[in-house]
Amino acid sequence: MSDVAQPTAVVPPRTTKGKATRARLLTAASRLFAVQGYDGTSVEAVATEAGITVPGMYKHFPTKASLLLEVARRATITSVARQELAGGDDLPGRLAALFAEYTADGQIERRRLSIELSRAAAQNPELRAALIAYNARLRDALRETLVEARPALADSDEADLLAHLILVLLMGAIHLDTLDAELIGADDLTAFLAERFTVLLDDPGSSAGSEGAEGATVASITTRRVDEPEPDDGRRRRSARTRLRVFEAATELFALHGYDGTTTEMIAARAGITVPGLYLHVASKEDLLVEVGRRTFTGYRMARPLGQSGDPVEFLAELAAAYSTPADHVARRLAIELDFGAWRNERLAEGLRSSHRAIRENIARALAGSGGDARKRDLAAVAVLVLFMGIAHLDTLDPELLTDPRWRDLLQRRIPQLVG
Repeated sequence: MSDVAQPTAVVPPRTTKGKATRARLLTAASRLFAVQGYDGTSVEAVATEAGITVPGMYKHFPTKASLLLEVARRATITSVARQELAGGDDLPGRLAALFAEYTADGQIERRRLSIELSRAAAQNPELRAALIAYNARLRDALRETLVEARPALADSDEADLLAHLILVLLMGAIHLDTLDAELIGADDLTAFLAERFTVLLDDPGSSAGSEGAEGATVASITTRRVDEPEPDDGRRRRSARTRLRVFEAATELFALHGYDGTTTEMIAARAGITVPGLYLHVASKEDLLVEVGRRTFTGYRMARPLGQSGDPVEFLAELAAAYSTPADHVARRLAIELDFGAWRNERLAEGLRSSHRAIRENIARALAGSGGDARKRDLAAVAVLVLFMGIAHLDTLDPELLTDPRWRDLLQRRIPQLVG
């Protein structure tokens, strides 16, 4: 990480007492960050939970960012499945086992921490740079594993791109609690992933996607939708337009600054009204987040009939390619923010689960034309949702992919293999 900013170096403790204190700090921070979020957790709260003073905490972790990054690093190095990736036979099975470990029952804290790390990094340049560099090391290690298992990949960019794809899928899988909590620990999902990884690793993939990467017809994962016809009455029409400005302002600000980092004053100023005026349209900031979620869910293209004018799988590949561009920056950030908000708001959580169910059923219906087992079509739809949630993390996984045509080409070649 020599060429990027990074949190101040953490000095490992030398004494048994120091190691024990550090372990307590990491345990406390892990729980609090997962439950309250990075922004909602103060260093005082972590120190109190660990039973030490704030100055004592700073002897081990000079910044809150360095503490969060170390929590994430500890979760990674203690992963048994990750340690077992290198060497041995059946790499697809070992990759599926890695996913199973992260999506197992009882691992919700690990999943939430991974999401929160990405979310916090979006707001903190120091943490973001360190996380990008950290993810680059994970990708490089995974690439070496892929080449070791499939030497034919060594002489092309494909191993690097496939390593990116697997990491993106893993980041998407940590959202399984809101995608479909019933799949937590599901053996048939693990078996499906092992089957798909076998295809991804053993088949070089069609080159037909290269033209589509340049000529995609989809500009964004979302489309503007008019939910409320404007009233005929002039006063009510002005009110409806103001209400729309409020929701549009909140959508952008929640995406760019996070829910906790956005104040009602900021929303009112962006919408061009006063704070009392804002409360004429919404009861609270929390209600506003729920409504932003509802409007976002209804605007997803995947929630509408797929493949009406062509192959639905090709359309999904175009959507993924569009979602992987700088233009969909707000949509990506908002997807993560809404998932985080669902941890704390049951109405938003239900809306999110309902949206995911509708999209999943819509994709499965579109895939029915290709025949095959209904359960596999359902799992393929889940894999698509996992992919899109993983793409939402590209800004902290590897932002260079956002402008790399090779990544969009890979998506258009490999999504048909992922779906099966």
